[in-house]
Amino acid sequence: MSKDRVAIFGGSGYVGDAVSRFMKEEFEVAVADIRPPRSLQGVEFVECDVRDFGQVRRALSGAAAALYFSVIQIPQINAEKRLGYEVNVLGLQNVCEAALQTPSTKGVLHSGTWHVFGERGLSGIIDESFGFRPDKVEDRAKVYTLCKIVQECVVRLYDEMGASAGKKYGVIRMGTVLGENMSEHTAAALFIKNGLNGKPLTPYKSSMHRPMLYVDIIDICRSCASFVRKLLKDEGSRREEGIPRIVNLVWPEPITVLELANLVKDAIKEKTSGRIDPLIEVKDTGDQPYFAPGDKNKFKVDPRKAKEFLGSEVLTNPRASIRRIVEKQIAAGRIAVSSS
Repeated sequence: MSKDRVAIFGGSGYVGDAVSRFMKEEFEVAVADIRPPRSLQGVEFVECDVRDFGQVRRALSGAAAALYFSVIQIPQINAEKRLGYEVNVLGLQNVCEAALQTPSTKGVLHSGTWHVFGERGLSGIIDESFGFRPDKVEDRAKVYTLCKIVQECVVRLYDEMGASAGKKYGVIRMGTVLGENMSEHTAAALFIKNGLNGKPLTPYKSSMHRPMLYVDIIDICRSCASFVRKLLKDEGSRREEGIPRIVNLVWPEPITVLELANLVKDAIKEKTSGRIDPLIEVKDTGDQPYFAPGDKNKFKVDPRKAKEFLGSEVLTNPRASIRRIVEKQIAAGRIAVSSS
């Protein structure tokens, strides 16, 4: 029995690669990217620049669904704003339009982000209807956040335009991702690397109380597979019965940067049976603090739609994510200090 084909744009990046490897057992996976993935085992590589509509059409040929992970991230997007717009916005529009024109393709799933909410002044219960606040993010995240907001609008418009043709378009707003092989520039990766190398964990005083929303890479993979299954089954005659347009996929409780450092410290101490117990040293850069200790207690995220979408009552606690990542780092020998 042949498998349904899924085209994963940006499938060579960290999240796209994890999703590709997860989905290849159930679907025929085509990774569409400008560079091949780390491993071609079980997937097809289609060289594709999402800025080129012809290449996108060819990559989507015969696909039942498209997933969009192509992205220009911080800090590159601040140095190359035009490139960020072309890949993040025009590239997504190309995929949405190609899906509309491709008879075999039933819909598109886009990877959004919690940063569209803004980071400062959050309060109350945040659900999928919470508004966009691009002026409530750090300056370094402004262009990236604007692109992510525009992307959501593009997806929503195509969902309206494609309804008569039976096409469905959705967005999974992801928390900051925790998982194996996550970007080495993230706070979690830096804390883990430093801790296992006998160095202190150094959150900045100006941002140590910044509330963050996290998601485990495993939950992302499960959600993407769930979206495609629902799409292929065409569940529900109405939107509310089938695939929602927007899903907030985050652990519902915010975690501050300082709390993250303590999670890493505890995990390293536990997994090395106390032989490594890294210090936490708060660095004062002289920058003005934007967040107060109680900010994280002013809001939480409503997890109901994410849990329903996953078909599970369980989302992965960031504490469990950190423990698993630390354990695997140790098993892989990524530890530079003696634990004997």
